[in-house]
Amino acid sequence: MITTLGFVMMLGIIALILLKRLTPVVAFALVPVAASLLAGFTPAETGGFIKDGLTAVAPTATLFIFAILYFGIMRERGMFDPLVNFLIERTRGEPLRVAIVTVLVAAIAHLDGVGAATFLLTIPAFLPLYQRLNMSPLILLCLVGLSAGVINMVPWGGPTARAAATAGVDASELWLPLIPVQALGIVLLLGLASYFGVKTQRHNRANGYGHAGGDMSAYLLPPRKTALPISDWRYWANVALTLIILLILFTGAFPLYASFMVGLGIALLLNYPRPEAQGKELARHANDALQMALVMLAAGILLGILAGAGMSEGMAGALIELLPAGSASVLHLIVGVFGVPLGMLFSPDAYYFALMPIVRDIATAAGVPVEAVARAMLIGENTGFSISPVVPSVYLAIGLAGVELREHLKFTFLWAWGIGIILLAFAWLIGAIGG
Repeated sequence: MITTLGFVMMLGIIALILLKRLTPVVAFALVPVAASLLAGFTPAETGGFIKDGLTAVAPTATLFIFAILYFGIMRERGMFDPLVNFLIERTRGEPLRVAIVTVLVAAIAHLDGVGAATFLLTIPAFLPLYQRLNMSPLILLCLVGLSAGVINMVPWGGPTARAAATAGVDASELWLPLIPVQALGIVLLLGLASYFGVKTQRHNRANGYGHAGGDMSAYLLPPRKTALPISDWRYWANVALTLIILLILFTGAFPLYASFMVGLGIALLLNYPRPEAQGKELARHANDALQMALVMLAAGILLGILAGAGMSEGMAGALIELLPAGSASVLHLIVGVFGVPLGMLFSPDAYYFALMPIVRDIATAAGVPVEAVARAMLIGENTGFSISPVVPSVYLAIGLAGVELREHLKFTFLWAWGIGIILLAFAWLIGAIGG
């Protein structure tokens, strides 16, 4: 009964989300409670399951809220803008340099983990340059999207936060072994950018196209009204504060969510001393921070009931009996290999909060560490997030670049899937996703 109800509940949630009948918050909050009551658990018992689930996801939800607010302030104060403009100036109007710098700028821009902000910063800045150099906007979308996908594995990024909440582990614990994977991803993308750049340069020479010339002033980011000049001591204080937080992340000297909580307080006091200004700045970035946090907290209800009611254990046992002998221990790798196409079918919420618990329980029952399961599922889905029709920011990206979704998918899909598989194989070789 419990096992069957678990399967019905999970399939129902996935269907309701994919068919857009319910938002993830509503589906995660209502369907599991109804299933628990139908299974015969009392409201008090169901409440206990929910409490356990919320306790498990609360640190990750807190991390996401405060990290997004922190990086939102840093973005408003223009912390990354001088570096981005420096890199644009170094392109000198040469397609090869432009393609390589596109990868570097997108990687830097996505350090805040917000896809929409990355697309808004990079695509309008580079599109005129690409048009001037006769470079396809599809190349721009491909390089920006894949670079953002590789960087998206940072612990305050939405996918890693979701995976950490589902796995019940600290987000930084998931992320640290993936740093070499991200480094390889950037190297691969720099190689892909070089290929696109050289190909464009040869085409331009063959057809007599010139380049933009050495003066790149027309292509630099326009100054933000809220940005600090680099001559202002507060700019360098923001840089130092960010470096300290990242250092704490690497050393594990302080809980990551607490680091961003304290860091946000210092950043607000440093950049907006007046309480009214602090409130306005928090309100400016609250939408980005709270939308995901609400989903994660609602998912805590689902995860708590899955575990407390025994549904996870029952479903895992049933599926293990159906799988070929020995396949349970590599199921997470199989799902990881198909992470890019699966990410195009499942929304991130359905992928991590509905599909991942099933894969997690089957693999861990076969002796696979839960961290390995989470990392394997992260790599492919992250790499291809910019080509997923169920990710809203993708439509922002194609709108900014002026291309159709089908063209973007046709151009980028195989590159994304290929890089995802290479990164998964590398993660396996270094033991990040091994059993």
